[in-house]
Amino acid sequence: MELNEKSIKAALPGEVLKDANIKGLHLRCFAESKGFYLYYRTKAGMQRRPKLGDHGSITLAQARKVAQEMLAQVAAGRDPSLDRADARAEPTMQDLWDEYWKRHGAKKKSSDQDLRNWNLHILPRFAKNKLSAMTYSMVADLMDDMKGSPIAANRTLALLSKMFNFGHRPLEWLDKNPCNGVQRYKEVKRKRYMRGEEAAKIAELLDAAAKDSPASVAFIYLLILTGARKGEIADAKWAWLDGNILNLPDSKTGAKSVYLPPQALDVLDRLPRTNGTITGIQSPKKLWERVRKDAGCPDLRLHDLRHSFASAALAAGLSLAQIGELLGHKSTQTTKRYAHLVEDVATAAATAAADRIMVGMKKAPAEAGAKVEQTT
Repeated sequence: MELNEKSIKAALPGEVLKDANIKGLHLRCFAESKGFYLYYRTKAGMQRRPKLGDHGSITLAQARKVAQEMLAQVAAGRDPSLDRADARAEPTMQDLWDEYWKRHGAKKKSSDQDLRNWNLHILPRFAKNKLSAMTYSMVADLMDDMKGSPIAANRTLALLSKMFNFGHRPLEWLDKNPCNGVQRYKEVKRKRYMRGEEAAKIAELLDAAAKDSPASVAFIYLLILTGARKGEIADAKWAWLDGNILNLPDSKTGAKSVYLPPQALDVLDRLPRTNGTITGIQSPKKLWERVRKDAGCPDLRLHDLRHSFASAALAAGLSLAQIGELLGHKSTQTTKRYAHLVEDVATAAATAAADRIMVGMKKAPAEAGAKVEQTT
């Protein structure tokens, strides 16, 4: 039967309608659908019958147009059916992430952060995209949409760039990195640490919660008293404790020793000894959310307790180099983040010295006046 709109409507299952205008174009009729197909031979003699689309999804006119374009490609020596198969097989962003995570991502120190950024910012937006479809503009638009969270945006951009570099070499799935040229946001480092009045209130609240949440209370106190990272306390095992030294074989910066003051050892004495981790939990987040809110400092993060430790160490007279040693910094540049605290300590010391001088200066004239009165 000849292929036209009238014959398409009248066609029954099992019938094949051939188009008189486009050689090889035909319609196959099935019980539930009718589909347009194109028969052609490549210049190498290979027979192909790719489906162009279902009737209803595309019209006869559209099917003819697609068929003409494909036959023109065949005349030029190409195989459009094979090209379509290659396009379907092209890796997606999800494929790239799976390969990157297996080869590199899961082994990184920042794996938790990378996984969070993938799930929150990249997966919903790009996971189904073919790699060839990814462009500079798409990445730049993502950064624009995340401008309210500049640090998270920068970390997401860094992850994307590493993924694309991996896709370029060694995978050879990409010719270039779409992140090239995308600008990072300027980051303003937090200068938040626990103040004296906050510390007193936090201690009061922690002591009140010690009976019901001993592990979480111990976790928070260890952060406060050692300046350790949350992940380091979460992973610390009793077997790593040697006297007052906690030897971490694999912290963020490699092997590290955490020196425990007597107050921290007192905290440990109140915990049961097990074969697992010291606190037995991965995070005291639930208790900390309540404590910091009730203490009137809802913006104080667990990581800010490291800043608090650095502040107290400076007030105790330690140098930045000594503080870097205690905190386990690999680079002196990292420790310089706490240099602003030196200004606070120096200002406090200068103020105390000035107060002492002024007291002396006010006292001296008064004493001289008294001597004059006595002689007269």
